[in-house]
Amino acid sequence: MSTFNKRAFVNFSDEWEHIESQYVGPFATRIVHRRPDGTVDARTSRRHRKHFGSDPGPKAKKQGHKYLIWRPRSLNWWIALLFMIGSWHFISGSVFVLAGSSYAYLIDLIYFIGSIFFTSAGYSQYYQAINAPEALDENGRPLAAKKRRYLGWQPHRLDFWATFPQFIGTLAFNVSTFMAFASVEWLGYDLLVWVPDYVGSILFLVSGIAAVLEFCHRLWCWRLNDLTWWFIIINFIGCVAFMISAFAAFVRPNPIFNNLTTWSVLFTLIGAVCFFVGAYLMWPEMAQEEAA
Repeated sequence: MSTFNKRAFVNFSDEWEHIESQYVGPFATRIVHRRPDGTVDARTSRRHRKHFGSDPGPKAKKQGHKYLIWRPRSLNWWIALLFMIGSWHFISGSVFVLAGSSYAYLIDLIYFIGSIFFTSAGYSQYYQAINAPEALDENGRPLAAKKRRYLGWQPHRLDFWATFPQFIGTLAFNVSTFMAFASVEWLGYDLLVWVPDYVGSILFLVSGIAAVLEFCHRLWCWRLNDLTWWFIIINFIGCVAFMISAFAAFVRPNPIFNNLTTWSVLFTLIGAVCFFVGAYLMWPEMAQEEAA
């Protein structure tokens, strides 16, 4: 029977020789081993939760660019699709507002439906992270988990912080967009709509920062030739845009600037476009992994 050594986010076979580990604070983000056959196996936190296996290297990643794929059996494919649908609703709602549409109920409904798709995608991503393989056999294949988790608390893993805050943030957006249907004065609007929107934006930003740290293995990196880097950075920019939008959305009885609402909607649009593009890039990323 194989025995295992616990290293951060996964148990490795004790037949593997540990070479190095990279950390961001207390979180391991990359672990390198040498297998008994002499091959080097590099596992990263993000690739592990995405079920992409060991890092094939930059040369292998350059193979294959399929920009439209059909993989309904893949959770990664559904996460991308759900984020794209949710983003498209936020894009549509923002465009209607900026165009001066008077259909306030329809716009609020579009935003609320979009938030539901965001929550579905956010939970799927969180579910994927907490059910990442717990152990690998001597050949690097994931061992079957003892049981499936639907909720979990794993604060010792950076991939948890890259997914869990975003999922909770989407729930806050559900509250914010639903409460937007209510007809209330400025104080009621700030309490019922702005506060959950602000909290959700903070949580999105936390998840965006964690995703950058998880991928770069440090505070920042430049990898312009890496498709995954573009996905991570574009999503991070989207988180920042949502945060700016939340700042500008605060309502006062005597507003300091008359056009803050417009700026808030504009940055919501920018954030939604970023999330749409970032989610879409998950498809060619999957194609790259298949080719590698």
